[in-house]
Amino acid sequence: VRQLAIAIEQAAAGVTPARDFKVIAPETPFATRGTGSQRTIDPASYQRYDGLVSTITSIEPTKAAEVYRTIQPRLNEAYRGLGHPEGDVDRALANALDILIDTPVVQGPMRIHAIDARGWIYVDPDLEGLTSSQKQILRMGPAHADAVINWLKALRTALQ
Repeated sequence: VRQLAIAIEQAAAGVTPARDFKVIAPETPFATRGTGSQRTIDPASYQRYDGLVSTITSIEPTKAAEVYRTIQPRLNEAYRGLGHPEGDVDRALANALDILIDTPVVQGPMRIHAIDARGWIYVDPDLEGLTSSQKQILRMGPAHADAVINWLKALRTALQ
């Protein structure tokens, strides 16, 4: 419950909680195509998320909402323990869903540029200006991003 509260807190701030969920991280490395300033994300890289996305979208959003409502009192306690005395995890989750659902689904190649040996930035300033949680969804590829965003919309509806 605490880890979920942390993930909600991070996503509500636009921060990807991926580092706290290494156990479900893709096993294969991120891949690119091209050279120099003409690099794009290799579409084969999107397959790294097949299992995660199929698992998420296999969960019925109404059932996920029921589970959330059941554990919501404990989530509020955990959220208060993270330094939020009001303990309003519902508002944080709504903010997180809004941010994630607002992620654009980009069709076609996404140009990227290496910033150092460990990271990449999007050449398109609109994409680079997205939150880290939105960029995480982009890295899943357009089909997966669309599936996750649609699932999140259904979850938001089920929670209302």
